[in-house]
Amino acid sequence: MPHERPSEQRNIDWGKVIETALTAPGNMQGIYSRFYNYSFLNQIFLLMQGVREPVATYRRWQEIGRQVVKGAKAKDIIRPIFAKRSPGDNEEEPIPIGFKPVRCIFTLSETEGPALPPMELPGWNEETALAKLNIRRVRFDSLNGNIQGFSQGRDIAINPIAVNPRKTLIHELAHVVLNHTIPPRLTEYANHRGLMEFEAEGSAYLTLNELGKLDQETAHRSRGYLQDWLDGSKPPDSSIRHVFSATDVILKAGRLAILPPEEK
Repeated sequence: MPHERPSEQRNIDWGKVIETALTAPGNMQGIYSRFYNYSFLNQIFLLMQGVREPVATYRRWQEIGRQVVKGAKAKDIIRPIFAKRSPGDNEEEPIPIGFKPVRCIFTLSETEGPALPPMELPGWNEETALAKLNIRRVRFDSLNGNIQGFSQGRDIAINPIAVNPRKTLIHELAHVVLNHTIPPRLTEYANHRGLMEFEAEGSAYLTLNELGKLDQETAHRSRGYLQDWLDGSKPPDSSIRHVFSATDVILKAGRLAILPPEEK
């Protein structure tokens, strides 16, 4: 039986990951998340390995009656590395200190057995996302008509005449999800505004693309917005990870159907 094992020692190229995400086709969840609620980051990481079909672990394929064929080569997913707890540590949640690729995933074409049943894709709803994230939409009261929207604390407001109200909504949602609107990141905003706008706009772009709501004009405008805020500089790996994290949170919060449970 194939074992789950870390891939050979190598760093994750986060710049390449975000570049792939910004040019990826939408609605990838329908490809990868049939058996497991894979993160958006891992859906992109699988795409980078040439995977464009349903995937699962060796054990999961066996559970549904399919067998991994001899000679199949497992694909990588990214998993966090958690700090070891010291005696007397009262922290409830483990703290991730890094990420590593783990080779444990096989594609449908690397298995044999009964055909897979059809899968109905879950929808996404704005009000459902707002409720689950405990974010309130308030009246837009800015006198500056050039502002598309704003977020304060856990409140967001969208200009009634915003050029793209849907994208603006996701952009402001991302600011709240990423804690840009509360200390200490709110305090950092003045000095790192470009990076935080990159995080929010990147999250909006990826979310809308995955939902199939990103037209070419909006995509072009969004890429230009990202480039303007970065001003030719490369975002740090931490900001790229923030983009994937917020995208994942927003997508999951608005899902209307129950996705397959996570494997333990």
